[in-house]
Amino acid sequence: MDKVEGSTKGTVVLATVYGDVHDIGKNLVKTILSNNGYTVHDLGKQVPANTIIDKAQELKADAIGLSALLVSTSKQMPIIVNELARRGLNYPVLIGGAAINRKFGRRILFLDESQQPYEPGVFYCKDAFEGLSVMDKLVSSEHETFLQQVITEAYDELGKPKAQKRSRSAATSTVQPAPSIPTPPFWGAKTIHDMPLEVVFKYLHKPELFRLSWGATNTHGEAWTKLEKEFEARLARMQKEALRDKSLRPQAVYGFFPANRDGDDLIIWDWKPFINDDVGTRHASSAANGNRPPLTEVARFSFPRQPNGEFLCLSDYFAPVESGVVDTVALQVVTVGEPASAAFESLQTADNYSEAYFFHGLAVQTAEATANYVNRVVVNQQMGIPNGQGKRYSWGYPACPDLDDHAIVWKLMPQIVTDLGVTLTESFQLVPEQSTAAIVVHHPDAKYYSVGSLDRTAQILGEG
Repeated sequence: MDKVEGSTKGTVVLATVYGDVHDIGKNLVKTILSNNGYTVHDLGKQVPANTIIDKAQELKADAIGLSALLVSTSKQMPIIVNELARRGLNYPVLIGGAAINRKFGRRILFLDESQQPYEPGVFYCKDAFEGLSVMDKLVSSEHETFLQQVITEAYDELGKPKAQKRSRSAATSTVQPAPSIPTPPFWGAKTIHDMPLEVVFKYLHKPELFRLSWGATNTHGEAWTKLEKEFEARLARMQKEALRDKSLRPQAVYGFFPANRDGDDLIIWDWKPFINDDVGTRHASSAANGNRPPLTEVARFSFPRQPNGEFLCLSDYFAPVESGVVDTVALQVVTVGEPASAAFESLQTADNYSEAYFFHGLAVQTAEATANYVNRVVVNQQMGIPNGQGKRYSWGYPACPDLDDHAIVWKLMPQIVTDLGVTLTESFQLVPEQSTAAIVVHHPDAKYYSVGSLDRTAQILGEG
């Protein structure tokens, strides 16, 4: 795009909220606003609320733009809005990101204490171009009319929202016990230092790559037929370049651990005694013949339960501790490595934003393809369960929303840091960004489901 020259149309302070390491969307917003006459001060990613607000005051900004990819980090947005109101500041707030929608924007428009709308307004923007449109209205004579329209629509849609908190439910499990429990080939964790990239590419989910990561969500008919052909050619070229440049390096740490359900919790037992079990009964059968190794709890995951419907909880898919049967759970962490982040940063530094956008999408989807490869080829085959049985759940999604559970996974499998170099931020997000962590459930009835107020997020992002 050609930059519009002349005096600035307005000043925008832009940031990815604290705890969030994702910035591809924010960078696109910066490019589009900058090339259409706005002065944009990009504070980067993982920016604390006070830093954003202080910079807006310093620059006498016309608006603040906030981006978040995850459910957990989107909670920073209402914190910032409420803090702006508490200080008596009047900056319109534009919000966007995969984890949120227009209804979320309507909801956080209302302040926590007074339940009155934040007077300067909160404006959800589904993409960078809507962000530009909103800014154009905010700096024009339409400002007041547009603001009142947004506030009126929010009242019509929501009224004054009620706070929603996730609580532990007294409901009992509706899940039947698994007909059998797989025997793992080993206990503890192992590292896959290298995986053939050309094989991992076979696990790419092209519809998700093309429509979600490469932005063709609303393209249909002849336009889609043409674009799909272009994307196929682009993908073939980028795959060849990745194989040549080694910019994508699939690696993984995965492991098997003895476990049991305790209410809504999943207990992980010390697996070392199971390794030394020379009776050959390394899982549930050891309870039947009285030779089960002693059980010592080494970790515990707590999962939310559905407040209605089937009252599902992730722990339901494992044998209860009172059954005397020890179950098996698998954990996995995959990455395409620091080279992917370096390649993306190099493209951005060279102002090659278009190629950076497509490479970022491919890197993220290759990490997902790596997770599928590890899950289907390694975990399923080694656990002896067929493809299609069981599910892989990633933290940050409705069934297991708490990202701080990543710290437990890292404790159980320290090779994640020592072998893969994948670390956690203060808010428990994965670095490099093109990495995923998951818990693998073998139960044949396992399925994806939503919990309470996270329903819409499940529809937006999907599971696993």
